[in-house]
Amino acid sequence: MLNRRPIFINALARGGSNILMNLLLSHPDVCLSSAAESNKVFKGTRWDSGWRIAKKRICYDLPIRVLTGRDFFSSRVAPRKPLPPFVRRYIDHILYHGRFNALIETHNLYKFDTIAYTREELASCRLLTKALNGLVYTVEMFGDMYPDAVFFGLVRNGLAVCEGCVRRGWSAEDFARTYKSVVEKMFELNAQMPNYYIVRYEDMVANPLEFTHKIYKHAELDIKHLQRIRLQSKPIMDREGKHSLNKGYDRQVFWYDLNSLQKHIRSDTNENQIRQLSADNKAKFLSIGGGIMEELGYVV
Repeated sequence: MLNRRPIFINALARGGSNILMNLLLSHPDVCLSSAAESNKVFKGTRWDSGWRIAKKRICYDLPIRVLTGRDFFSSRVAPRKPLPPFVRRYIDHILYHGRFNALIETHNLYKFDTIAYTREELASCRLLTKALNGLVYTVEMFGDMYPDAVFFGLVRNGLAVCEGCVRRGWSAEDFARTYKSVVEKMFELNAQMPNYYIVRYEDMVANPLEFTHKIYKHAELDIKHLQRIRLQSKPIMDREGKHSLNKGYDRQVFWYDLNSLQKHIRSDTNENQIRQLSADNKAKFLSIGGGIMEELGYVV
């Protein structure tokens, strides 16, 4: 395989994976492929041009569908069948070469805030991708492809994530079923794979620097090489339920000194979001997802 010691993040959509991704990307030895999320590497993103989306779907996604007879990179919450070796090599090839097509600020342009990567440096970087929701079921395949990989399963208070999903059109029951299935799969992977680590959103926002030390230790990244931390500006909910950017424009990258992360990361977002969730939706979510929340250590 072309990729060596890659890093994968599993999480729920709206679960805080952008922060975890950027903490890892702050290390100069870590880079992205052509998109942050594995499925979007093959299908395109809303940030891609129409031509680029067409290229990804025709040249990347379609051959895998034709060769396997299924949509392997869909977000559906369902087990995946193993892929043939030649398809795995094709996926590895796309992921590897995507790093050279992502020389933009939000991806692989800078290894530090004012220093750009060289092509040689990018070639030796460890690849990082996210797999959200049902894509947690791709972990076994990637684990077989990359025995030296490291996997992080990011969990978060389900009521806070539920608010964000309900606001985007989900029903509380549908999200609860997804939450329960994804977290149960994370537990299974954590029990079976010594290189799979479950980490908590709440620990990440409460003490970002301590959390960074922890994940770097798991990923065997030398924190001495970390000069500053990169984070991206995204709309955050305040106590009144209003969303605003703390600075800049959406997804803009800012670099912080290691001891000033709390200027960007808010620790009250969970409470603000849960406050906006109706009592009815809380009850509907907890009737399905309450048990798995308790297993995670959350008070319900």
